[in-house]
Amino acid sequence: MGKAKDMKRWFKVALVALCAVCAFALAGCQQEKPEEPSDTEAMKETTADKTVGAETEPFYVLVVGNDSRTGTVEIDKGEYSDGTGRADTIMLARIDPTTYQVALVTVPRDTAVDLDGSTNKLNEVYRVKGIEGLEKEVESLTGVKIKYYFDTGFVEFENFVNALGGITANVPIDMHLQDIVSGENIELAAGSQDLNGAESLVLARVRKLYAYDLDACRQIQDRQIVEVAINKVASDPANAAAALAALSSHSKTNWPADGLTATVMNFIDHASEITFVSGTGPYSGDFDDNAGGLWLIPRDEATWSEVMRVVEEGGDPTTVVPLPTIVPVG
Repeated sequence: MGKAKDMKRWFKVALVALCAVCAFALAGCQQEKPEEPSDTEAMKETTADKTVGAETEPFYVLVVGNDSRTGTVEIDKGEYSDGTGRADTIMLARIDPTTYQVALVTVPRDTAVDLDGSTNKLNEVYRVKGIEGLEKEVESLTGVKIKYYFDTGFVEFENFVNALGGITANVPIDMHLQDIVSGENIELAAGSQDLNGAESLVLARVRKLYAYDLDACRQIQDRQIVEVAINKVASDPANAAAALAALSSHSKTNWPADGLTATVMNFIDHASEITFVSGTGPYSGDFDDNAGGLWLIPRDEATWSEVMRVVEEGGDPTTVVPLPTIVPVG
């Protein structure tokens, strides 16, 4: 009976942690990898009493998926050989430890910014000024203060999904793309299906097969993957400890481990109250001849202010910026 109780508790640990896989998990400064526990009881003992440093007020986390080609088949290409990348996916996660709501809001990577006196894309800030520079730019755009930041790359993403034993996700349209890690050509048919790490990365990366609002449609899939990961753990509580170990192994964060653990433990005690909302900031754009022909989304601080006001009030950001309709090319 005690073992079942412990397993139930650690299922909640993994569920809450995976709720934050994009909000909590994949981050900017590598945490020291903890010693892997031998079983769920050992893991329970290492975290059960850590309450110092738990967040008590709502706070924001910057989540970045970078496109560095390190470890991929494209690392030898001239433009990628130095290993630097741009911010391919940018999200704000608002975590509320008073209501146990997690809000995920995409910050479109093509948003126009002033970068060293020239108009450029938001994702270029990451390449030039790093995660800290991107953090400041997102704060300026959205009007919110970011407390922590998180960052991951292609290889880490695939490894994490594979460590979970894959995920089951809905593929909205027929897709095909080269797996950037192995070089294998991957085809996915539309519909709900089991995906391994490479296939999940195709779902997360495909843009040009959507007819309209290419990147906004892609970002819907990125947010979907967060909730799919939650369902994966929910359907397999016996492997919750392994899922949590994988999360740690393939994550980076500047959030101190004790504080993160304490906050997660608070969510564990209120697991039945956890809710999610998700959406995006302004994503309509066009080519800008004054910026060298870049495709840019105009900087719209007024709309961003309204989006974040709704999020702060616990509302649905899609009431401000509706999601695009997914239509395949052709």
